[in-house]
Amino acid sequence: MKTVAHGPPRWAEHFLECLLPTRARQVVVGDLREEYVESMLPQRGRLRADLWFIWQVVSFVPQFSKEVSPMGKILLWISWFTLACTCWLAFMEMLLRHPGFELRALLAIGIAAICMATIVVRMLHMGMRTERWLWLGGALLIGVGGEAFLHNATADHFEGFAVVISVVLLLQGMLMLITLGRPAKGNPRPLETMLG
Repeated sequence: MKTVAHGPPRWAEHFLECLLPTRARQVVVGDLREEYVESMLPQRGRLRADLWFIWQVVSFVPQFSKEVSPMGKILLWISWFTLACTCWLAFMEMLLRHPGFELRALLAIGIAAICMATIVVRMLHMGMRTERWLWLGGALLIGVGGEAFLHNATADHFEGFAVVISVVLLLQGMLMLITLGRPAKGNPRPLETMLG
């Protein structure tokens, strides 16, 4: 009986294909897939082999983030930070279940979705038209960040985490409005330097 070799996570493979230039897709994705199936999967098992493959895909991300302007780089880092914070906030709201937790968890998930969309659109260089719809997300982040900052300033007790997040939301929203939907400055790097 012939066993079917499992491939790497399809979503990670697809993300890598989107990151790579057309000329490099087949070679890089094929080599990683081959190493996954022939070496990592038999040696490490499915979970550890999947984590190895995802780590390989993630290792390509910084190479492509170098193409964007300095403000674009800051936007990416802030988006990652905000994504992590809002995921943590949504998890804690669902865990602790204080009154009104549903609305706060939903808001945190919505902000996380905006952050993830910003990261994906910017990293995959999806173009100015695709980025423009995120202006609404930027305006929403400014509104939520401003309201959170004012609420914390007038609250009975000071919450440092809320101030940090509200300032980051304001900054991210402003950067989104400034940078998204505009052409990135600088020339893309040649294929050889991206892959070498």
